[in-house]
Amino acid sequence: MTTPTRRKPKRQPPARDYPSFQLYQPALDLFGGVVVTDDDLYEWVASVSPVHLNERAYDNYVQRYDVASKVRAAKLDRRFDAITARRPPPYHARLALHAIL
Repeated sequence: MTTPTRRKPKRQPPARDYPSFQLYQPALDLFGGVVVTDDDLYEWVASVSPVHLNERAYDNYVQRYDVASKVRAAKLDRRFDAITARRPPPYHARLALHAIL
């Protein structure tokens, strides 16, 4: 009768400690959709096209240019914060400067 050979249990790899800035939480909600709020839409329009910040132009711009899907795609590509961080100078500033000079 042969004796069964004992196998050594596999070693588990050691747990790695990740600093909090390396842990990326995706922009997905519980059901797998990307969360797009009104504030996100406003930030996008303010950074991409600040001319359209009045009420009527804002609504038309958001609907016609499908800003919600652009915000959704930017969040999935992790580019939303970089895009909304750049703010062009106010549109009316060029008019005031022209009047002063």
